[in-house]
Amino acid sequence: MKIDYTDTYQGCFVCGAENREGMHLRFDCDETGEVRTEWTPKPYMQGFENIVHGGFIAMVLDEIMAKVCLFRKIPAVTVRMEVRFKKPVFVGESLVFRGRCVEARKKSLSIEACCLGDDGEKKAEAKGIFFPVSASSCGK
Repeated sequence: MKIDYTDTYQGCFVCGAENREGMHLRFDCDETGEVRTEWTPKPYMQGFENIVHGGFIAMVLDEIMAKVCLFRKIPAVTVRMEVRFKKPVFVGESLVFRGRCVEARKKSLSIEACCLGDDGEKKAEAKGIFFPVSASSCGK
């Protein structure tokens, strides 16, 4: 399953096709509901020399958790997010991000995500609580 990006907001820094400065990431969802994307950080994204700034990792973790909600056809916003950085991520390293829904309630979704290095080692993990919103309230 793929998100139809032609019918959604295109200005998002992470996934928006019309954001010239953006990352232009694409997301896929498998039959179990797990969402996945790949990304290779660029040199301008470093904090310490050759190490990617944690804010970029957190941003992609947040985005993949939001996409878990969207693949369930539930527009939602982040209410709380906790990130644990486990290993440094290096500029130019190929990364895989995965996210899945842990619990869906009427008023919130609990989502987990992780960032894996090109060797399969877990670099970071996140837990988030997302609050469903009406599609008509998005962007207001």
